[in-house]
Amino acid sequence: MAENPTREELQKRIKALEKESIDLKKSGEALRQSEQKYHTLLETTSEGYWRINPGLETIEVNRSLCKMLGYSPDEMLGKALFDFVDDENRKIFFERTSKISNTRHRSYDIILKKKSGDDLQTHFNSSTIRDASGNVTGSFALITEITERKQMEEALCTSEAQKQTILDAAIDRIRYVDKDMKIIWANRTTLTDIDISPEDIMDKTCYTLLVGRDEPCIGCPNVKALETGAIERAVMHQPRTKGRKGTSFWDTYIVPLKNKADEIEGFIQVARDITDQKKSEKRIYMLTHELIKAQENERKIISRELHDRVAQDLSALKIECAMLLKGQPALPCETKEKINKISKALQGTITTIRDLSYELRPAGLDQMGLSETISQYCEEFSEKTGLRMDFASAGMDGLTLNFITEINLYRLVQEGLNNIRKHADASHVTVRLAAAYPSIILRIIDDGRGFDVKERLANAFNEKRMGLRSMEERVHLLHGRLDIQSRPTQGTKILIIIPQQEKKSDP
Repeated sequence: MAENPTREELQKRIKALEKESIDLKKSGEALRQSEQKYHTLLETTSEGYWRINPGLETIEVNRSLCKMLGYSPDEMLGKALFDFVDDENRKIFFERTSKISNTRHRSYDIILKKKSGDDLQTHFNSSTIRDASGNVTGSFALITEITERKQMEEALCTSEAQKQTILDAAIDRIRYVDKDMKIIWANRTTLTDIDISPEDIMDKTCYTLLVGRDEPCIGCPNVKALETGAIERAVMHQPRTKGRKGTSFWDTYIVPLKNKADEIEGFIQVARDITDQKKSEKRIYMLTHELIKAQENERKIISRELHDRVAQDLSALKIECAMLLKGQPALPCETKEKINKISKALQGTITTIRDLSYELRPAGLDQMGLSETISQYCEEFSEKTGLRMDFASAGMDGLTLNFITEINLYRLVQEGLNNIRKHADASHVTVRLAAAYPSIILRIIDDGRGFDVKERLANAFNEKRMGLRSMEERVHLLHGRLDIQSRPTQGTKILIIIPQQEKKSDP
């Protein structure tokens, strides 16, 4: 029989029970506060909260989920997950949620059905709930609406498809390469031209794949774009190119692609085949060359005819007029005046014809050379117009130029001075001709009224002023460069630089 506890022992037991009671109350309060925080968090989060039991029945939802789907909590509690998806998504949903014991965490996209019947694009982050013994007691999921993200993804996908279609429809070869010029992507035109698959083109440099080189092409604009960081362009002449027979020409644009730190990460290469254009330009150049030769030949023939026949015949008539007066003292004064008048008119006509003959084909060009001929022309031009002329040449002595170069330089001086006489209202003109291998430099400078160069060139055709255009064409024919500097009231400076050409047989 147990002994009766003493008074002291009873008091100790009572105090222990009181302490245990106080601890239980504190634990209960802490649990209540924790539950309150938990529910406050669930109700204030923008994400939907969905808790289910092992039978996949809904046992808890928050306000955000109800708002997303358009249901009240009572309408959702007790219902299975599958009640909120259509037949198409039910199988997917079942595979990802039915075996909740297989994994602790799952993340996936799924389309739910709202109460209104509309689709709701969502993303599920689901986790399994287990008790202290490790047994599955259910699972919960945080649901995020991703309708806007899905729309953006679809728009991006559509945009990418459209971009791909546009790039594939381009007649140009378009490629995306990295900093080392290794191809990452190429459009259909590139792949079709060189008969290669998208897989086989990857990680090959453009210069190796397309032209069979071990290093970038000479003058490659991609190399320059890597140095400058800017868009570069060049016409590349390739003796051989994959997908083309024989030599070819390519108008190539290189566009650097940079990151936020302004560092180049790659390039877009756009190459257009302009071989036919270059061949046409060459044919046009040759035809223009031959046309000018034929034109100068015709001028030479007409010049000789005017000088040797027409001018001579008129000179003979003038002599005849003089002979009529000689030894005829009895002629009436009126008749003598008429004959003198006819003689003066003949002399004027002879001078005009000889000037015209000289303009058509300066005889001095064959006899004195280019510098002396231009110098003489400048002197005569000064006498006729009253303009002060200052001509000088350097390095031209002993220089033998071909016919096309000589005659076009002479015509450029002619055209330049005629433009000054017609439009500049100048008082002084400077002409400089110099040879500095491998170029010939011609400068024509006046102190006239000047003009707006861009406006004049733009209006030249409409106003039927072809002087500057004619000069441009002649300089282009000589593979040279024409630079015109002028401003209103500031005079005009014309600089022409052409390469020296070896002499060939004259026409």
